[in-house]
Amino acid sequence: MTGPIDALDGAMRRGLVAFRWLALGWACAGVALERDHLDRLWLAILLLAAAAVVTTLASRRVGDPTWARSILVVELAVGCALLVADAAVYDAARAQSLAWAWPAAGIMAVALSLGVAAALAAAGLIGTASLIGESLLRDELQWTSSTASKTALLVLAAVAAARIAAILRLAEREISAVRAREDVARVLHDGVLQTLAVVQRRSGDADLRALASEQERDLRSFLFEGERPPESLRRALRLASDEVARRHGVSIDAVIADDLPELSPDKAGALAGAVREALTNSAKHSGATSVSLYAEPADSGGVYCSVRDDGRGFDPEEATAGRGLSDSVRARVNGLGGRVEITSAPSRGTEVEMWLS
Repeated sequence: MTGPIDALDGAMRRGLVAFRWLALGWACAGVALERDHLDRLWLAILLLAAAAVVTTLASRRVGDPTWARSILVVELAVGCALLVADAAVYDAARAQSLAWAWPAAGIMAVALSLGVAAALAAAGLIGTASLIGESLLRDELQWTSSTASKTALLVLAAVAAARIAAILRLAEREISAVRAREDVARVLHDGVLQTLAVVQRRSGDADLRALASEQERDLRSFLFEGERPPESLRRALRLASDEVARRHGVSIDAVIADDLPELSPDKAGALAGAVREALTNSAKHSGATSVSLYAEPADSGGVYCSVRDDGRGFDPEEATAGRGLSDSVRARVNGLGGRVEITSAPSRGTEVEMWLS
């Protein structure tokens, strides 16, 4: 079973196969139309036959990326041969080159398989072959406007193909993520969410009902709303503090500077989420009587946040102590280029410091 990205790549390679056949057909038509300018018909037939073989090979197992990459070198070599042999096949008065647009398919194939850098290198190689065939072998030691235009178009094809492929793959990943979320939402809606609703209606335990309500709200928010960018970092931190205080019945002393620099929505959301996790850890697990949040502009730029409690603390040397903090807080901040330091000791509380710019 192939994934969506494999299916997308297969569709793009099938489009390239169609382009190869069309370009090859026009190149053959050009030989017929330009027969009065042919010097070596046998060479033209030989090279076009080689291009036909490559095109046939590219058409086989078009959905196999390994197979598609395996013929790239041969395709580029045949494309270069077509361009270099132009001087030997035609006289100088011909209106169309032997290769026409067929070598561009090899450049686009490289872009799809190996990226823009490799495609630009392939465009340079093909452009050099064009210069040799159209200028050097005709004793015209100059960069002609025809060769320059052709090379520019080849570079454009390389960049455009790589960029379009990247955009399509990103779109396919996002669509796949949305579909996966919808599938999960459908399963959970028919099972977990209904179970939580039953617990809220039938349980006689007030704490259990409150916990079921909280979990249902969080799950619905995740499944059907997603993470929305906060209006501002300061507001996001205040909302995180108020939410944890309300859920866990603790008093949080929050000091948030008015002049916090604004971060991108992704970074602001990640930092607010990390602060929420640190506050939740203090409220739920530390046994703290005092929890504080402090946020200010960092001396080195960006934002500095500190979450401190006077709870039981833990020994940082222990392998499992603080692992939840590390997984939930450090991963969020470090993943966006920030830094996290966790200081704790038994019976001396815990402080989580975060820097993000």
